[in-house]
Amino acid sequence: MSTLRTFHRSVFGLALLAAGVAQAAGTADVLIQPVASRFPTIAVDVNVRDAKTGAPIPGLTREQFSVTEDLREAAILGVESLTPEAADARGVDFVFVFDDTGSMAEEIDGLIQRTLEFANIVQTSGFDYRFALISFGDELRHKVDFTASAGDFKTAVAALRADGGGDEPENALEALRYGVTALSHDPARRKVFVLITDASFHSADAVTPLTTQAVLADLKTLGAVLNVVGPNLDQYRWMADALAGSFYDKDSGQFKRIVEQIAGGSASNYRLTFTTSRPDYDNTWRALEVAVKDASEGSGVSQYQAPSWVSASSRIDGFSGINSQFAPHNAIDGNPATAWAEGVSGAGVGEWVALNFAAPQTVDRFALTLPAGSTVRRVGVLINDEDKRFYDLKPGQSAQSFALEAPLPVSRFKVVLEAAESGDNGLAEIELFNGSALVEPIAKAHDIRRTAKLAQEQNKQGETLYHAKKYDDAVFYYKEALKNDPTYAQAFSNLGLAYQRQNQFADAVWANRQAIALARGTTRDTVLASSHYNIARIFEAQNKFEQALQNFLWAQNYKANPVYDKAIARMNEKLGR
Repeated sequence: MSTLRTFHRSVFGLALLAAGVAQAAGTADVLIQPVASRFPTIAVDVNVRDAKTGAPIPGLTREQFSVTEDLREAAILGVESLTPEAADARGVDFVFVFDDTGSMAEEIDGLIQRTLEFANIVQTSGFDYRFALISFGDELRHKVDFTASAGDFKTAVAALRADGGGDEPENALEALRYGVTALSHDPARRKVFVLITDASFHSADAVTPLTTQAVLADLKTLGAVLNVVGPNLDQYRWMADALAGSFYDKDSGQFKRIVEQIAGGSASNYRLTFTTSRPDYDNTWRALEVAVKDASEGSGVSQYQAPSWVSASSRIDGFSGINSQFAPHNAIDGNPATAWAEGVSGAGVGEWVALNFAAPQTVDRFALTLPAGSTVRRVGVLINDEDKRFYDLKPGQSAQSFALEAPLPVSRFKVVLEAAESGDNGLAEIELFNGSALVEPIAKAHDIRRTAKLAQEQNKQGETLYHAKKYDDAVFYYKEALKNDPTYAQAFSNLGLAYQRQNQFADAVWANRQAIALARGTTRDTVLASSHYNIARIFEAQNKFEQALQNFLWAQNYKANPVYDKAIARMNEKLGR
């Protein structure tokens, strides 16, 4: 063997060894994008690349992945390799639909800074890309057709100027429609839309005749996936769910990381599925970590939000969330004087409210009560998202009862407003029966008005025991309080602290998540900030610095506190940023 050949073989062997050592030391870059549209089954698009070369790492098996959800390991149902074999299947078209009104300067800068990195992630993952850009306020502003040049796209983004606005809503639907109908789409390429905004949108009003349902139908016909980075409104969450995309809370403070995750998820080489260990429809955010082990090592983290057990397409005063006087939960509180009301312009035809059950409920009839002044005359009912049944309603507040053909196991009960004349419309009560009895989840919701005072007394007993350091007894009383009022945010917050004292960290995270989802009233921001802070400290103690940072940022978003500022700086230092 020649000396030269020996030298080359030795160098090649050293290169393989170095690559193996580097991967074993944790040199796989992992980006993840969770998709919760089939909750409680969660899909996670995973991009695993060599940290040095950026090349995708193929051939990983189910045994080499692990998934952790809020500190609990989840059982993986399956792992699918997504890397396309044929070159013509590797094209991905990205359409960025960007609100460039005055409050969006930070996001514009973030997209400029991440454009080349976004393109690099997609390209090194084995896909070729094209970018298009549409910006909007009340009208469409910039319209840039597809380009295969990341540099040209970056220049187009840099031309955006955050100005105007301040007169919500904006015109996102027209921008999405333009993206569907006016760009030079190639039928052979995948389509990924990314809507970025901090405002609600016009719908069926003087600015646009378009409705959410019509635009979603257009996107679905195109075969597009829709990711939304926006305020935590009903409309945006279900739009992303309807088109197998992901919703990201714009106020998370991590816009640049979100852009990376969308790039990685859109050019993923694996898809994992797992069933959450918390199948309750509780509207909580959950932290996910996907780790790769053995020959390649690394991990990626993200968040997803579970749906609420009472969800809707919209509500009046949507930015108030659970504090809205017309929140969806009003439709199951047993009080016909309160109501869910849709939050779009016009009569609200096509808007909906749905009940989601973690365990199927046997139902043989249902009753609907209209609020005073409602002009709804017809509804459609979908049971378990199957064929729609239509029912006519009469004006008035009395419950109107309808029998099913036979008792059915119901996991999801959705009511769609099909015909109405004008005004803000909705439903005062939805009641599902098995024989003469209400199904259990609705019966419990009705009982809260009767048992809430007892829950407050039990919570006070728990607080007394907690301060006496009798944590087991405190947990008992907090749980009793929550049996009597499952919506009692302060009891959940207290329970989280008690679990933390018992070193039951996963349970403590869960309880604080519940407090966040249920917080309302004048103390809402205080509960949100303190609960996010408690979660962050738990993650920090477990050396989960990315998850800790996210929750410190959320705490800071709800309440100014120098403690939060120092914690954010500490996490950024730990993460080398």
